[in-house]
Amino acid sequence: MITRIVIVALIAGLGYLNYTNPSEAEHKQAILAELEQGGWLVPEQMQEALWRKVDYSNFMVCSFVKATNIDSNVISTGYLEKVKVVNQEWVESATKDLQKRMAY
Repeated sequence: MITRIVIVALIAGLGYLNYTNPSEAEHKQAILAELEQGGWLVPEQMQEALWRKVDYSNFMVCSFVKATNIDSNVISTGYLEKVKVVNQEWVESATKDLQKRMAY
């Protein structure tokens, strides 16, 4: 009987973690908010170019957005409806790249 209770509790816990896992849109929103802290808005065309360079990974209980370059740096992590941008170096380089594109 105890094993059944433990199994049901584990299944319920995994179901809750899966239900509260942040979506790709929430990751994009957090990354854009981090990019826009400099005081300028990222135009939609540049957002599309930015999203082509990143990859969303969902692992049922947590999710990640990572850069698709050779070293695959993790940009943001998500767990329990919270998204955190963890790679400030990527944000700074993406901001510089977007500013160069806007200059053209």
